[in-house]
Amino acid sequence: MMNLKILSLLAMLAMLAPLISGRAVDLDQDNSLSASSSGSRMPRPNFVKITSPPPLQITQIRGNTIELECEVMGSPTPYVQWVHGSGQTVEWDDVSMNIVSESSATTMARVVSRLVLDHPSHAAESTYTCIGRSGGQIAVASTTVYHADSQRSNYTDLLKSGHHMFMHLKPARVTLHYKALFEYMGSTVILPCKTVGRPVPEVTWRNEEGNAVSSIQDSRFRVLPSGELIINDLRWADMGSYTCVAKNAISKDEAETFLYPIRPN
Repeated sequence: MMNLKILSLLAMLAMLAPLISGRAVDLDQDNSLSASSSGSRMPRPNFVKITSPPPLQITQIRGNTIELECEVMGSPTPYVQWVHGSGQTVEWDDVSMNIVSESSATTMARVVSRLVLDHPSHAAESTYTCIGRSGGQIAVASTTVYHADSQRSNYTDLLKSGHHMFMHLKPARVTLHYKALFEYMGSTVILPCKTVGRPVPEVTWRNEEGNAVSSIQDSRFRVLPSGELIINDLRWADMGSYTCVAKNAISKDEAETFLYPIRPN
């Protein structure tokens, strides 16, 4: 198990190194994280980068649901937000705003935000922009959504669609989570798991062994009604993958976060 954790860490560091202004990210022997340039130790750099943007364009057939996904990496933890058109924040009831606060002084995080669109605009096209902010820096990526009418109708699909509309049911989807998080030992960690769905999805968390995470097994762990996993007094033994599971009467969705505890320099 530990070998798998180390391999996951090395793969993650390999992805991070070229993103931090040309400076290498080094894991010290005491598990502290530092940035170096010409062999000298430097303060933790601030940066933000969209590592996996949503598509440049996509077509949405009226009556169908589409999803836009945006992955943002940054230090400190990026503030991730979707805006519609020229700057209006997406705030419809059926669309998750998917915002992560930048107030946490976490060392580094990789955030995945998913925008679920099930109500096409009446306009021929719409623009949605993923914005990542961290340390006074900003990164953006936009998608143009073209709206089209279905060229043909299928009787079975219409019946199915009508049934779901009548029942007001929507699949469970995880719309925001950390893909990876580097955090200082001793701190309190908050792993988000925002969801959409109708009925409202029930959120549970599993550890690497597939066991449910709860305060019964360890009082330092707590799952909030809103879905976040709280870990108090972060320890080296807490390193590993944590899976958020969102489930309602229609479907189940999962999202995994790799957590790496580090010692403050």
